[in-house]
Amino acid sequence: MASRELKRPVKVALTRPQTFTGFGGRASTHQSLEMGATRDGKITAIIHDGYNETSLDDVFAEGTNRVTARMYAIENVTSHHRVVPINTVTPGWMRAPGENPSAFSLEVSMDEMAYALNMDPLALRIKNWADHDYQQGKPWSSRQLKEAYQKGAEAFGWSKRSMEPRSMREGRELIGWGMASGTYPVNLQPAEATLVLQPDGHLTVKSAGADIGTGTYTILAQTAADVLKIPQDRIQVELGDSRLPSAGVAGGSQLAGNLTAAVFKTALALRERLFTLAIETPDSPLFGTPRDKLVVMDNGVAMTMRPNRKVTFEQLLSLAGLPSLALSADTFKGNASAEERDKMLSALNTITRPEDVSAHSWSALFVEVRVDEDFGTVRVKRMVGAFDSGRLYNPALARSQWIGGMVMGLGQALLEEGTLDPRNGRVINNNLADYLVAVSADVPEITTIDVGQPDYKATTMGGKAVGELGIVGMAAAISNAVFHATGKRVRELPITMEKLI
Repeated sequence: MASRELKRPVKVALTRPQTFTGFGGRASTHQSLEMGATRDGKITAIIHDGYNETSLDDVFAEGTNRVTARMYAIENVTSHHRVVPINTVTPGWMRAPGENPSAFSLEVSMDEMAYALNMDPLALRIKNWADHDYQQGKPWSSRQLKEAYQKGAEAFGWSKRSMEPRSMREGRELIGWGMASGTYPVNLQPAEATLVLQPDGHLTVKSAGADIGTGTYTILAQTAADVLKIPQDRIQVELGDSRLPSAGVAGGSQLAGNLTAAVFKTALALRERLFTLAIETPDSPLFGTPRDKLVVMDNGVAMTMRPNRKVTFEQLLSLAGLPSLALSADTFKGNASAEERDKMLSALNTITRPEDVSAHSWSALFVEVRVDEDFGTVRVKRMVGAFDSGRLYNPALARSQWIGGMVMGLGQALLEEGTLDPRNGRVINNNLADYLVAVSADVPEITTIDVGQPDYKATTMGGKAVGELGIVGMAAAISNAVFHATGKRVRELPITMEKLI
């Protein structure tokens, strides 16, 4: 706002304490969940009520019932969520809003139900497998959750787990094995992209989307390279400038799917334009060749069966009298004006979901903890996550995102807690000495397993949510492991030694 008023660039600098107040954090939530089941483990009903705290002068809703009616095949679910204004800072978006706290209450409750029935927690989840979305009454776009359960359990060694709490130990350390499920929806927003091909075969990909460290530059270059067969080292990606073609927010695990769809569509259009130039330019060696006999390869257009008969991009642009070739495309529906498009991308309430199917990513999380019997200190020793995120545009980047989410879940479960001064709502531990986050010494061996398959019902390129998924359910898995180790159920985060002794 200051920049617009002053008509000049403005830099905002905050002290560390100011970031705690200015940006807020994950909203404090309180949940009450009642669950009923038959003796053989079929869950019959859930009653779930929750609320989150917000500030007196702003409203932030955390949505504690996001996954309550979706994860399992439960016919009877009633749930309410409220927002309670108190003397606190306004909360903010933090992985994974809504799904994260909702999964904590549901997945801890599932573990409690398993013990009430003397049933393996994994078996209880499989018993209540949902073959469709019971909340929306829609088919899944894809759901590889059973595969995640199987692969995750095998990698973790879940079959060796004894059911009884406090039954596994090593010296003075109590060993606990816990698990939980996770999910995150496929969010969609339209996007635009422009591709510019130079005569020397270099390609520039342009969009206003931002790379916040999640590898957007890489996957957009990969997307264009796959279609146009141009080496990635000859592709430049330009992002993060509002003068570039429009794109939505980098959040909600959606930007990769939205931007790759726009770049893919633009790359296809550029390839078709190159084919048109090749067969319609009189002096082209491919003049008059049927379109379906052409391919792009080796910095040019060639015949499928006679690759030696080709025209390079440089020759083609020269023959057509073009200094370069630029094409734009978008994934907007209808003929919205530029002003309408900007408005559509500037609001979070314009995020949509696939209409005919319920599209989500899925996970199965397995954790081993060690609890010191004398002091009650908890250490996470192993974390295994099996994930269905559809097609992975870049497996290395996806694995990094999953690991990041799992580590954030560890911090949420055992370390992170904001302490408020009730007199003024200020955060007291507003520094990185008193507010604890997970560091390398806290992070154990982490195994990630990809069980996803391309899901073209969910997105154009077949990918689903990645970034938020790793944290959903992780705090519940750790809490369940702590119960298995100690026999004490802790339903309040973070789990500290004071709550165990």
